[in-house]
Order: sequence, then structure tokens, then C-alpha cells
Amino acid sequence: MQTPSSNAARSSLAVLLGLCVHYFVFYIASTPLLTESAAEWIMARTPSRFAVPLLASLGAWAKPFAMTGALALLGAATLLAQLAFRGRRPYLPGLLTLAAAAAALSVLFSYSSLLGLASFWLPAAFTLLFLNRPQPHTLATPAAPTRRLFLASTMTAGVAAVAGESYLRNAALARRAVQPVTLFPFTPPASTFGHGLVRPNVTPIPAFYGMSKNAVDPSLNPSTWRLRLTLEGQLLREFSFAELLTLPRTTRYATLRCISNTLRSDLMGTALWSGFPLSLLIARRQLPADILEAAILGADGHSDSVPIDYAFSDEFLLITGMDGKTLSRIHGFPLRMLAPRYYGFKNVKWISEIRFVRRPYYGTWPKLGYTREPLIHTASHIDRIHRSGNALSLGGVSFAGIRGIRNVVLRAGAGPWRNATLEPPLSPYTWTRWYGEVPIDNAATVEARALDGAGNWQESTPGPLFPNGVTGPTIRTIG
Repeated sequence: MQTPSSNAARSSLAVLLGLCVHYFVFYIASTPLLTESAAEWIMARTPSRFAVPLLASLGAWAKPFAMTGALALLGAATLLAQLAFRGRRPYLPGLLTLAAAAAALSVLFSYSSLLGLASFWLPAAFTLLFLNRPQPHTLATPAAPTRRLFLASTMTAGVAAVAGESYLRNAALARRAVQPVTLFPFTPPASTFGHGLVRPNVTPIPAFYGMSKNAVDPSLNPSTWRLRLTLEGQLLREFSFAELLTLPRTTRYATLRCISNTLRSDLMGTALWSGFPLSLLIARRQLPADILEAAILGADGHSDSVPIDYAFSDEFLLITGMDGKTLSRIHGFPLRMLAPRYYGFKNVKWISEIRFVRRPYYGTWPKLGYTREPLIHTASHIDRIHRSGNALSLGGVSFAGIRGIRNVVLRAGAGPWRNATLEPPLSPYTWTRWYGEVPIDNAATVEARALDGAGNWQESTPGPLFPNGVTGPTIRTIG
């Protein structure tokens, strides 16, 4: 007789043995991992109000934690199959259920490696077949405590192994990653603006936010890496990293802002980026006139696209350096793109291919329903608040993509708006730093509101993150 605990134990054992074979094949054949595909699916759909605090609190363990969520999905699939192993001829319904679950998860996770699928699902299926083989009729003996202990041990071992492997593999890749080397001398512009109330005008690289869809980011070898230019997937040209470094260099201060920001988070940074325009690799006239977009494909599987005219505009750059050095692994070494009018997800990292296409290309996030034109909304962030008597001094930054910031106003509670003092931005592509003073008048909150260069004020009511980025007011509690 099958009990809930025996069903769970059998399905857990099937998952564990399937994963053992699956990870073995991954290490010898470099097949993609189901657990990583599932973890990336989970991370992409986790609301920012939960994801951002988890990333901040768990640090390097945040993404391995998401890998364990993948176990729950695989476990649910095998449990459904286990429940179908009933009756006098249990094999057919059980195997059909497992096959249906495997197909459904493959479509859900966009997982297409046949070897990877076989390496997990076949061992899991054989395990379930073995555990559900006909048994001679005997009196049932209670074994619930043993079964529960086995179940707990199996699940704990699986969770610990998957999370630990992900963490250790990422740490090993980080150790082996090529370290940034100096391209040219760089010192951030000196500034005493803001009286200690405002962040630096250039974000130190260790503090610059790094986000990706990956459970484990790629670590690429510049000696073997190549940038491929293709026309509808057919190779046109190929460049090595050394060749790209010989191209004339363009430098530009620009701010990047992540679309995952909530109204309180601060995933934003400014750097001096260095790189080159696409026209140094290929001229627009060398492409067919009916080319619609340039699709930018990353080695991690993330991709997006921009209109072909924008790809050849002065604003669009391919980036090899950050603050005078080559890129670090987390920021997309050896090559990323910079499109400062767009949120960060559009700025593909670890670029391996630029594909010129005749039809609209839907990348990672547009496939999930996010806008294909993620223009940055006008937003502000209050860096510091200082109270002195009945006056409140505060400073921060405002950013509106390429539209710039025309004015910032401040108020405490529902009091009158006061103009902030603005610092000229480092470039048309960066945030604007500001500071100011307002009377407190027993207010519990302080608010900053920005006017962009197009004459539009920052939204005063909250708007959802999906599908084109959060909008709303910048309000902080007075401590």
C-alpha cells in the first residue's frame, strides 16, 4: 500500500538519482542544467519587492537559493508520476505522466537539450519503475518513522548538494575569471558638491550594481572568445578580443538603472564607459536595406534587440572598458553594449553575436511580456537626510535617461515645495546630483520630485513595474 510519505520518498529518490546523472553529464558534456533553467525561470518571475531584498540579504547565496526552488518543481513533476503508479498495470500511466511533466517543464523553462533531458528524466523514470515493481503480498508493517527519516534525509541532501554546487562553481569561475587590466589612467572627477549628503558622482566599481538572469554567470576566455556578426544567423565577420582593443576608443560617462528597482531600491550606477560604435565593425551600407533590427546575443543566453538605425547611431556603443580598465566578469567581460536611454536589461552583457534580422526580434524579457522599448522613467533617490533643529537637509540623485533633469523640488510632509540645488551632470547620459533644505514642521516624511528635460514631472502616484518599469514618488521617512 502506498502512503503519502512513501510516495514523497520515492519521488524524492528519483529526483536525487536523476540529478546525480544529470550533473555528471553536465560536467563531461557541458549540457545545460535543468536546475539552472528552472532557477532562472523562477528569478525572472519573482516580484522585485521580494527579489531585491533577497539579493541584498543573501548575497552570494541568493542565486543558489533559487536553484533549490527548482528542486521543488522537479519534485512536483516526479511526485505526479509516482501517484500515477497505481493499480495492477501501473507502468503505462506512470510513465505517460512523467513524459507529460517532462515535456511541460521543458517548454516552460525553454530547455531544449535532448541529452540534458535524457540524463535527468531517464534515470528518474527507471528509479520509479524499480521502486514500483510488483511486490509479493505481505502484511503491511508500519515504517512511518524510518520512511519519514529517509524522506527528510533525501530532500536535505538534494537541496544542500544543488545549492552548494552552484555556490562553489560560481566561486571557482570567479577565481578563474580574467581580472580587469588598465586601458588608460582614470581618476573620478573631484567634487565637494552636496556637503556629504550625496553619493560620489562616479560609482566605485565594487558598489556598482550587477544583475543578470543567470543562476551562474559565464566566465569567458578572451583567447578563445569571438564576436560574430551574422546576417539572419549566417556569419559575416568575426573579431577577437585583441582586435577589438585596437579600435579607436570612445569614452562616455553614462548611468545605468535596473528595471527591477522598486520605489525604494537603488540599483543604479554611473561609470566612465569606453568602447566603440558598431560602424567600426561594419558599415550600414554593407547590410541589406530591409534589415530591421540588430539582435544582441549574450553568451549566457540573454538577448535583446534595437532598431537598426539606433544600432548605428552615435548613442549606441559596444563596451570593452569601465573606469579605465577592461570589464570585470560581473559587468560583462569581454564585451557588453551601452544604450543609455534604456533600462539595464536592454544593455546585454557577455556579447557573443550581433545578428542583423529582417523581422522583430524578441529577446529574454520581451518574451515574458516586458516592453521592447524600455525607456527610463524619471525617478529620484534620496541618499542622506540630516536634521538640524527644525530644518532638514537632504541630498540625492535624479535620472531620466537621455532626457536629463531640469529641476528637482523637495518638501517635508505636505509642506511647500522648495527648489533643490543641482550640479551639472557629467554628461547628457548621467544622473543629476542635488541637495537642498526644507523646514520640518512636524512632518514625518520628506519627498523629492524631478522635472525631466522634456518638461515632464516624476509621477506622483505609484505605477507597476511590469511591463515597462516602476513609476511613482520618492518619499522617505524622517528618522
